[in-house]
Amino acid sequence: MNRNDSKNDDIRTIFDEEAKDMEFTSQMMESVLNKTTRSGKGKIRRILNYELQIPLIPAAVAVAALFAVTILPEGVLEKQYRLTSIDIAGSQVMVQEDKEVTRK
Repeated sequence: MNRNDSKNDDIRTIFDEEAKDMEFTSQMMESVLNKTTRSGKGKIRRILNYELQIPLIPAAVAVAALFAVTILPEGVLEKQYRLTSIDIAGSQVMVQEDKEVTRK
């Protein structure tokens, strides 16, 4: 243990002894919030200080889906075939022509 650690511990114990009887109640918190000014700069700071919690698994799935969509070859999500009907002796035969999907 070096000298700075012992100073930090001493300061912490002194602070704990002085602050053990103090309590910050919800009424005091409301009072402080009501007395603060609501300027544009303060609102921006409040928004920037907001803690955002994102669940890990849904975020990972969304990133993986976005990654998969961006690496798909061009034309995969488009209609890939053309149907042609041929009349033979009063019957219709449907012929499907496939379209190749390639990377450009």
